[in-house]
Amino acid sequence: MRRVYYRFPTRFDLNFSLMVPFPRAIGAIAALHRTHTNRREGGDLFKHHLILEIADDRTRFLPVDLLPGLANEVTESADFRFSVHETLLRPEGRVPVSENTFLVRVVDRGPQSEVFVVKEGTGGSLDALDVRDRLKGACE
Repeated sequence: MRRVYYRFPTRFDLNFSLMVPFPRAIGAIAALHRTHTNRREGGDLFKHHLILEIADDRTRFLPVDLLPGLANEVTESADFRFSVHETLLRPEGRVPVSENTFLVRVVDRGPQSEVFVVKEGTGGSLDALDVRDRLKGACE
């Protein structure tokens, strides 16, 4: 069953291939849900918390943890919404900085998976290349 979002843009920011079969790519991407990474920039420490949702009924998104066995259920194509919450970590407390939202389409191309990335909005410090790096790291 395909899980696609009918409002996915026809123009995208980045297109690349993951050198893994589609079910493995979907499973690795779903495993990123509710994970976080830290990044140091100058003297500041930033936390990036990832929330991952998958298209449902072509009109909305559901958190991937509501659909167990996702890698075996989805075929052909899947659309995800990545929300990356960026927080500045300081001794006096946490300061929310921005929320970066991306739409990601993964398409089955036999032994590899083709990925399309579109950033929603202009806010935040992350771009499509950051999403590519995170996805390629998850699929290795």
